[in-house]
Amino acid sequence: MNQPDFGVWRRTSPFAIVFFLGATIRTIARSYIQLVASFGAIAYLTRFDFASRGGSVGLAILLILFAIGGVALLRYWFFRFRIEDDRVLIRQGFIKRTALDLPFDRVQGINVERSLVDRVLGLVTVRLDTAGTIVAEGRLPAVGTELADWLRTRVDRSRKDARASRRTGEDDRDQLGDRDPAEALNRARIVAETPAAADRLLLKLTGADMLRIGLADRKALVLAGALAALAQVAEPFQDMIVGIVDAVWSGITGLAAVAQVIAVLVLFLSIALVLVTAVVIGAFLRHYDYTLWRRGTAFRSRGGLLTQKGVVVETAKIQQLTLAQNLILRWFGRFRFSALPAGAIQMPGSEGPANVEFAENLTVPLLEGSTAESLRGQVFGREATEITLLPGSPRFVRVSPYYIRALTLRMSVVPIVAGTIFLLLRGTPATILSVPFGTYCLAAATAASLVALLSWRRRGYLHDDEGLASRKGFLGARVDAFLFRKSQGVSVKQSPLQRRRGLATLEVQLSSGVVTVPYVELDTVHTLRDYILYKVESSPLRWH
Repeated sequence: MNQPDFGVWRRTSPFAIVFFLGATIRTIARSYIQLVASFGAIAYLTRFDFASRGGSVGLAILLILFAIGGVALLRYWFFRFRIEDDRVLIRQGFIKRTALDLPFDRVQGINVERSLVDRVLGLVTVRLDTAGTIVAEGRLPAVGTELADWLRTRVDRSRKDARASRRTGEDDRDQLGDRDPAEALNRARIVAETPAAADRLLLKLTGADMLRIGLADRKALVLAGALAALAQVAEPFQDMIVGIVDAVWSGITGLAAVAQVIAVLVLFLSIALVLVTAVVIGAFLRHYDYTLWRRGTAFRSRGGLLTQKGVVVETAKIQQLTLAQNLILRWFGRFRFSALPAGAIQMPGSEGPANVEFAENLTVPLLEGSTAESLRGQVFGREATEITLLPGSPRFVRVSPYYIRALTLRMSVVPIVAGTIFLLLRGTPATILSVPFGTYCLAAATAASLVALLSWRRRGYLHDDEGLASRKGFLGARVDAFLFRKSQGVSVKQSPLQRRRGLATLEVQLSSGVVTVPYVELDTVHTLRDYILYKVESSPLRWH
């Protein structure tokens, strides 16, 4: 493997302009999407005449495109990086200048993404994920694969040296201070070029797994909703859509009764087949040839058909494990596994502020329960050996049945209050006392009670001396597990109903999110809180 030029400032490949172009568009979309949507809605409601003013609108769009391209070009031109013997230096920005100094011993993982163009050109986008930060600090777009491999090997060796140094009690700063700079540079090159540890294959998904992932994906419903919303606002195509629907409906109504039922079923099945086919194709694009393996102390995954994405997460940085299962996955006997590292805040979208991104989760889209338990054992090691991720385990303790009452009240109040307000706004307050509205309220309360009962049956917790697992769900199930020493804070909360019944909710803050255990005996919650805080203070191990 060729070593990079040390101490030399350089730019990435000119094809990085495409990367900065996409980043600029995403930044603008995040910042101004609501403004654009508002103007679009106003234009639709006021029937803005695009035909008569098409020239000015087209000129404005052209100027915006030129501006976006110019910003992307400037961001590429002012982006430079330099590799030293022990760190990577990044300089970027043309108005607001940013300087990043990333020592190799702080880098927890190197994530790699490759689009179809990158794979043809032999380029990758490298993302450097550091310890204890919410965002992935460093990005090197459109660099050679040899440089990415060299950085990965160098980071692995740096972390291995740091662990060996801590075990032997040596001081890294004293070693670097006593070493000649030329000798240190030569040593860094030798260490980086030393072969890495052998990989251990943990999981490889097949084509049949891609089909299962697509069938279990809820994006089919989202896609159907998006198409319905698009049909509502696509005014130029409304006549065509209405014409097609009328023609189909006329053909169906001309058939016999049995034939009409069959035709409607075939129509709905055809629409469902199209949506499912779309999400299955999406699963192939995202997860094709998905492979999970372990090298040293790091878990690595790679998958994708057109855009290939690789994720690296150090075991020590993993804060929380999640195992989820919906109805279709239950039918297949499979799960979805996630290992959330420090800074992997769960929020809509993975993008953070401009020039930074949230830390990557290690996500396995499909696996069996035995594989999930094996991964849990590898992450937790000798700690929390009595904890399980399998939601069907009988070792989980259910929370108090008063959880059903609280959830029923919470879920039934909203539809009942909404119905009451609707009737009052219509100017018919007397109908609030009518039989139909009473039936509506009874149905809402009954449905809420059924949902609350099913949710309570899946609500539970399990703990040993080192960790805790919390289970929840409705039709599916999800288990969140963590080690006590990873906790960032512990809270005890009580609602008025909980105070009357001597219950409380345990809330544990992790650097990856919050795990809650509701409606547990107050004494048990206090004991757990005090013990978790004790484990955090007394543990000699680091949380990341």
